[in-house]
Amino acid sequence: MPQRKQTDSAMDRFDAAINRFIKENANGGAIRHLADLGYTPKEIKERLDFPMDLSEIEETVREYLKQKESPDGAYEIIREQTKYGKTTFRRIKKQDSE
Repeated sequence: MPQRKQTDSAMDRFDAAINRFIKENANGGAIRHLADLGYTPKEIKERLDFPMDLSEIEETVREYLKQKESPDGAYEIIREQTKYGKTTFRRIKKQDSE
């Protein structure tokens, strides 16, 4: 029985890795390109050929901006929503914990 449990866990990790690979190859470059042009995650979702959840698009944009804007980790990207419902991301400097 322990053999089966280990196999299920390995298959779950494999499925997750394949899922990330497919999403990255299908939409990853397009999401980053559109984010560079200033599109919001909702606007990006409307322009994608391969369907993807809005939350996954937001996470991809957030991670991309975090890497692009703050390779040293001094800034963080926060998600905000305007009073009209438009989702945007903003870079803020991290506060020292001291």
